Amino acid sequence: MTDADAMPPTSGSAPAPSAAPVPPPSDVPPAPPTPATSPVGIPRIGLTPVVEAAPGPEPGPRSATLLVDEAPRRRRRAEDLLSLALVSAGILSVLVLATYAHETTTGVTADVRVVLSSVLRQVLILPLQTLEGLATFLIPVLVLLNQLLRGRWRGAAESAAGAVTGWALTIMALWTLKAWAPPTLSAGLTVTASGFPRLGVSVVFAALVGLLTAAGERRSSSTVRYGWVAIWMIVGLAVLRSAITLPGALLSLLLGRLAGLALRCLFGVEDHSAHGIALVRALRRAGVDAVRVVRVDSAPGATAWWVTTDAPLGYTEEVRENPLAPESASPAPTTSGDAAGGPGMEPDTAALPPAREGRAAAPSSTIAPAPAIDSQALIAEARSLSPGRPSTHRVYAVWDRTGARHDLTIIDTDRQVAGYLATLWDRIRVRGLSPQRGMSIRAEAEHAALMTLEARRAGVRTPTLRGMADAPESVLLVTDHIAGSRALSEFGPDIPDAVLTGLWDQLRRAHAAGLAHRSLSGDSVVVDEARRVWLLGWDSGETISSELSRRVDLAQALALLAGSVGVERAIASASRVLTTPQLASIAPMLQRVVLPADTRRAMGRRGQVLQELRDALVALTPTAHAEPARINRFQARTVVMAVIFLVAVWTLLARMNFEEVSDAVAQANAWWILGALVFSLATYLGAGIILVAFTPERLSLWRSTEVHLASSVVALVAPAGVGGAAINLRFLTRKGVPTAVGVATVALVQVVQFLVTLVLLVILAAATGQSTGLTLPSGWVLLGAVLLAALVAMVLAVPRARIWIWEKIEPTYRQVRPRLVWILSNPARLLAGVGGAVLLSLSYILAFGASLWAFGFTLPFSVLAIAYFASNTVGSVVPSPGGIGPVEFALTAGLITAGIPSGTALSAAIVYRLVTFWIPIPIGWLSLQRLQKLGEL
Repeated sequence: MTDADAMPPTSGSAPAPSAAPVPPPSDVPPAPPTPATSPVGIPRIGLTPVVEAAPGPEPGPRSATLLVDEAPRRRRRAEDLLSLALVSAGILSVLVLATYAHETTTGVTADVRVVLSSVLRQVLILPLQTLEGLATFLIPVLVLLNQLLRGRWRGAAESAAGAVTGWALTIMALWTLKAWAPPTLSAGLTVTASGFPRLGVSVVFAALVGLLTAAGERRSSSTVRYGWVAIWMIVGLAVLRSAITLPGALLSLLLGRLAGLALRCLFGVEDHSAHGIALVRALRRAGVDAVRVVRVDSAPGATAWWVTTDAPLGYTEEVRENPLAPESASPAPTTSGDAAGGPGMEPDTAALPPAREGRAAAPSSTIAPAPAIDSQALIAEARSLSPGRPSTHRVYAVWDRTGARHDLTIIDTDRQVAGYLATLWDRIRVRGLSPQRGMSIRAEAEHAALMTLEARRAGVRTPTLRGMADAPESVLLVTDHIAGSRALSEFGPDIPDAVLTGLWDQLRRAHAAGLAHRSLSGDSVVVDEARRVWLLGWDSGETISSELSRRVDLAQALALLAGSVGVERAIASASRVLTTPQLASIAPMLQRVVLPADTRRAMGRRGQVLQELRDALVALTPTAHAEPARINRFQARTVVMAVIFLVAVWTLLARMNFEEVSDAVAQANAWWILGALVFSLATYLGAGIILVAFTPERLSLWRSTEVHLASSVVALVAPAGVGGAAINLRFLTRKGVPTAVGVATVALVQVVQFLVTLVLLVILAAATGQSTGLTLPSGWVLLGAVLLAALVAMVLAVPRARIWIWEKIEPTYRQVRPRLVWILSNPARLLAGVGGAVLLSLSYILAFGASLWAFGFTLPFSVLAIAYFASNTVGSVVPSPGGIGPVEFALTAGLITAGIPSGTALSAAIVYRLVTFWIPIPIGWLSLQRLQKLGEL
């Protein structure tokens, strides 16, 4: 592109200044002002002092800006999709309300009607029906007329389509309710008018709401805004005069809203965010006199435009009599040349009132396409000077008149809502790691600005914030550009040691000031020409950070470097800056859930990097805990299992006979319950034997048993199996066992317990030959086994599935393998460990059997064992503290399946949990206090 191509089509020089007002001749004295009062102080009627208006600032010199951007187009907003989901949930809630709270809603409506009836009779001049009819007629007329007068023919058609869709949807809903609704729901929606009952769902209200929803947001038009006010008023009046029930009114509004939102999601809405003239004006308000603005993020349809404007630089104060009145918009700019390049790049249409004497003329602007400019070449040039980092927002490269380059980030409302929805699930699922992102773009921009300023105050290298400005549905942030910068992800394994040390130094400075980045990735860490490290993307950070957030920063940085330069160099660079406690604190946080998405993608199949980092940190700092910290509140499978569990509980309770429970408890044998308690205590002895056998250090059997008894207290607040493992690891560490060996020992104990349980099931099934006590037909069992085997084979045939399974079991395998080799070389310890596992499993089965025998029922031992193992496994899948709830119901369901009456099954399950879980807790608390005083825990 030549210099001539870069010049605007019109002259960029400032227009000739307008003639200054002619001052009055100096020889003519000015007339004295007329006093506002008479000589005696009486105000003069009709006379006010004349005050000449002070001349305001003239518009700035006319400037031309070359803009390379994508023309805005209709878009489907995530906000509308979220509203659609909420409205659907609201419809279901109203149906439940009408079914189960009919008397409550009717009573509330009657009370409000009694209070307001006298007031309405005194205030209203016209009858209620007349007001409702008038509003029903005026709302669609005014909305459609407003659309047509503004030239929005498509908007008028969409508004009418919203009304028709709302009407049709409500007609379908009425037909469905009449045909399929249960009597209780129909009664909650029925209203009596003129002596005849009918369903109180209004097609008129639904059509009006559909029209207003399809017409646009409330802020887009005063007609739409006042239309919503009128809708709420006439709906409220209709409820008060008993023309419609409260659930029926809500259902009518929600159906209309659903129809309008569905149309907006289907056809999209106009893009009112900052583009074209609005973008250039906002840049000038931010203090940047731009000559070239180039889009550098993904914009396939970007084209070149010339934007000329005489809007002043910076924020200018306009003195108004009423500061709360809305600011005047800019006058309608004109276009030069063929401006049909794209829908939405057309200039703004709002106009100012004519400029009055003594007031600055309003700035005018023009926009025109620049077909002679090679827009793709400009985009490639801007990206080659500094590749843009991935961003959820729009990113531009801006050059001002001094030749300096700036980076422009535009936060749009729609993208902000999409980002909020993307992080909402993580905020629910993960503890304190997802950014506290709101739906307000102004709050998001202010937080990003605050983080940038605080980071620079702390001495962290981050681009200087040069200005901010707002525009319709957008906020602009202008920062300095780092010349010649390269993202850390572009270096590969050849990153200099000085750069590695520089990254840790920048983090140390931020953490010393209480700042946390929380989103360190290969694109947020850049290196300039002098090989200095800069940290970008502080919008997800914290100013008053928690220890968890700072540890996450360290884990993200270490994983980022390890994926590029290897584990050894990454840890060596960290050890040059961080202290030993800081290094030790990183190991539990090395999990995929804390890493940014691009870091996880960069690792790819190298999922073992995290495990290698944990092992290396444990070897470097023996006090480090290699077990990952529990960060997830729950996982997706937890939700699925919880739903299945609730369905099972509902089914079980429907079959439960509580009279049988009462009779069973009254006839229970206390001696068998005492025997169940003895068997329960034997389980702690078996667990102690396993730990003593598999630990290389010499341990006391009594002390190991007491440790397992103390773990019963921790099980009260931790999911099944988690609390005991943590207590065992703590005990082994106190006994001088290295952390890596302790983790491997605890893992080996769990693996051996699982294998012994599996072998016992096979032996019991083989010893009896069949499970006659179970009611499942053998044919169905065989079919289920074949289908399960086929499913496993199909899963293992998929390479990605095999890789995923191996990633899950590889850490445990790597931990257990050395200990397994050691234990196989010591037959005595192996025999003792297996014996302890057998004692543990048999004691649990006997405690379960004794709980059942206490109520006079028996089962074959194999059936009892299978019912126990299967039920306990299913109950433990749903994570709850100590398995409270899921285990009880699973054991009850297992006994019912084996042929035990439901009342007796529930009683036996409760007794079993009482003797194996609740009674040991007080004894375990005393053991925990004693062991802590002795320094064993």
